[in-house]
Amino acid sequence: MTNQTNTALSAESECATSIAAEPLDKWAVSARQHVLEKMIANISPDDGERGAVLASPSRSNPNYYYHWIRDAARTMSEIAKLNGLDKKNFKDQNYERMIEYVEFSKINQTTPTISNSPGEPKFKVTGQAFNGPWGRPQNDGPAQRALTLTRWANILLANNEKEYVTGTLYDGQEPSFSLIKADLDFVANHWQDPCFDLWEEVDGTHFYTRMLQRTALREGADLATLLNDKGAADYYNQQATLIENAFDDFWNEEKRYYVATLNRVGGLDYKTSNLDVATTLGVCQALSDSHPFLSADNDKILATAYALHQAFNPLYPINSIEHIESGEPVAPGIGRYPEDKYAGSAPLGEGNPWFLCTASLAGVCYKAAALFAEQKTIEITPYNADQLNLAAQLIDENVILKSGDNFNNKTKVFKTILLGLKALGDAYLRRIQIHAGENVSLSEQFSRYNGYMTSANDLTWSYVSVAICIDLRNALKI
Repeated sequence: MTNQTNTALSAESECATSIAAEPLDKWAVSARQHVLEKMIANISPDDGERGAVLASPSRSNPNYYYHWIRDAARTMSEIAKLNGLDKKNFKDQNYERMIEYVEFSKINQTTPTISNSPGEPKFKVTGQAFNGPWGRPQNDGPAQRALTLTRWANILLANNEKEYVTGTLYDGQEPSFSLIKADLDFVANHWQDPCFDLWEEVDGTHFYTRMLQRTALREGADLATLLNDKGAADYYNQQATLIENAFDDFWNEEKRYYVATLNRVGGLDYKTSNLDVATTLGVCQALSDSHPFLSADNDKILATAYALHQAFNPLYPINSIEHIESGEPVAPGIGRYPEDKYAGSAPLGEGNPWFLCTASLAGVCYKAAALFAEQKTIEITPYNADQLNLAAQLIDENVILKSGDNFNNKTKVFKTILLGLKALGDAYLRRIQIHAGENVSLSEQFSRYNGYMTSANDLTWSYVSVAICIDLRNALKI
């Protein structure tokens, strides 16, 4: 386990209200490079097949030494973006990593499994099926893989690689044995099926899964159109519309947030609040420039973010640290859901804040600020008022936003809200900063009591989430 750098997080100071930290602007520059390096280190392990992606190098307490379809797709989405950035040397190391990931994914897609489904959640790094008891299927997996490869296919087409795309990724055949089309066909035909959630605990209908399925189908339809598979494109779009129309069912007007799961048919039964960071993760991970939907500026998404902030702030003693020594605010560490009992290994006890969960709330803030800046207007509603007041008052404590207010980009309050959203995002990112290890090593969780990292070390999904969060921050121009 990597050493933790913030020695102030010791037993005798666990109730401290401040901690030393370097300026966030400086930290974010080095952190972006560190998390990229550590993410790449978990791709193609020496004892596995090329293209496999470790969830974590941890082999015990917990054993995450597997290739999860979800985690791998999230990781390789970042690699695909890096490949697309290199205009002079397209067939670089990242191109090779994507080719290897495709080949490994073909093994996953065709290997017989217990679920006999593309929703099989994880494989051994050798490509062999994992046949132990598990929460299966998890149908966000094929949606995430299709979305990652669809976006890479567009990069390939822009670099005159159509033959590879139509031969390996999307062949336009029925039935199809090409990666993207096989996954999209599965999603289009099975999105209504109950499955296990991203935490592998509850069987039912999930906000997170539906968000990924919807975006995969919309962007997949665009690719199908581009490759003259109009019938499939129409069908994918039809199913995406049906998914979109069903999202109203997730809104709970009494609780004032989007619930995580409907129609539970199995799995854990103690998640009584149904408040879960899976909702904001779904928003961040299903972001689509070409097909925006329930984006971070949506008033009910902001209401859900506020509910998560309020639920977790008093839950963890470590959240007593509210600012760094120079005075900048530190937001609460965010866990999965308030009733969580998973701390990384058996027996079940008390859940902790997670790096990737905390990063998702930062991402919502940064993306909301960017979208409001583009729109040049903000309407205050009964749903977004609390979250926007929370943000704006970090800049000006005298600001009080009320439902019915409207502000355009010429007003001081508009600018205060945007700066406040960035400041709140920074406060969440600062929480990650003070609990990260040496050279920004990130485990799965950090202790609710003393803030030290715990559970699986070097979690790939933690690195991916922080990388995305920093990119959203860097893209914000206000």
